[in-house]
Amino acid sequence: MTKQEAYELLKVNGVELAGLLGIEPSAVYQWPENKIPLAREYQIRDLAEGKEPIKHQPHMVKV
Repeated sequence: MTKQEAYELLKVNGVELAGLLGIEPSAVYQWPENKIPLAREYQIRDLAEGKEPIKHQPHMVKV
């Protein structure tokens, strides 16, 4: 999925997409134009289907 496809699927821009994913807009703008990270693609598809995406929770990461 490209960034443009993600924007069109959810009818959002980069800042709005970042908000939906719980990430900073700068992260979205760093993705390559022609292929977004696969994990983010899954989250975007979940959003398009009306599901809540799984979000990263740093306090739950085991070190």
